[in-house]
Amino acid sequence: MNYTIQLMEEPKIIHVIISGEWNLEVDNAMGLDIMKKTVEWRVNKVLIDMCELQFELRVLDIFQRVESLRKQRVEVKPSSSKVALLYCPNDTNKDDDFIFFENAARNRGLPYRVFKQKDDALAWLTE
Repeated sequence: MNYTIQLMEEPKIIHVIISGEWNLEVDNAMGLDIMKKTVEWRVNKVLIDMCELQFELRVLDIFQRVESLRKQRVEVKPSSSKVALLYCPNDTNKDDDFIFFENAARNRGLPYRVFKQKDDALAWLTE
């Protein structure tokens, strides 16, 4: 799993691009990197592009991932107020997984939403 973290200047959004095979350790490190960048760059909106990420997670794995993200946010106290997850519009077999992730995240007070279209994600982030 590889990722890059960039700052979009206009509008000010942290843009993360992930590719390769999902890995829990790398994902945890990436999450901490993103949270640190929100503080360092004073940007509170994040777009995470997962279109090139390959993964197969069970519902329990997704639930545990949300719990892990919540714990990270409590420890780091990032400044992000909105995080948009972008996944491939052609990957319809992952729709239920992403909807479940979004609902589980919202139920735990996490500011995540999922999108298939980048324009929709950017519109939500900048509204």
